[in-house]
Amino acid sequence: MMISFDILVIALTAICLYTDLRWNKIYNKVLLPFALIGVIMQLYFHGLKGLAEGMAGFLTGLLLLLIPFAVRQMGAGDVKLLATIGMIKGPQFTLLVFLGAALAGGLMSCVLLIRQGRLLSSLRAIGCAALLRLARVPAPYALTPLEQAAPGDAIPFGAAIFAGVFAAYLFPFILR
Repeated sequence: MMISFDILVIALTAICLYTDLRWNKIYNKVLLPFALIGVIMQLYFHGLKGLAEGMAGFLTGLLLLLIPFAVRQMGAGDVKLLATIGMIKGPQFTLLVFLGAALAGGLMSCVLLIRQGRLLSSLRAIGCAALLRLARVPAPYALTPLEQAAPGDAIPFGAAIFAGVFAAYLFPFILR
């Protein structure tokens, strides 16, 4: 029974990885059927308690990525993907996926900045902005909205979420 939930999540993230890498999009026409199947499976296998667990996972995924989306650093598809994973697997798994995706996304960003020769200057700018904000001085460093990023300057966060799913499955083995 639990294996079917896992297969569903792996299939969802594999499809979204492909579409995000190929077209820079995570499509609603992919997410909606998986979310509906997640609702049906939660109800069938776990009843109303399962539906509540799925809804808690959905809200967890939504809320974890709401701020990056609100400041236009992440696409809506990434937010909905994590929320859909939450519907299928619940809030604890969703939190593990988020943590794994954050680590993978950070690593992917560092690799991108190294390849562009901008890692040190970017870290310096972020550090200066953080210090200025701590001193309550307006910082000149502003984030470029995702839709204004130059080609190749944004990472496909669907790939980071894909890595986060596998990290979430590995965490229990690592922590033993």
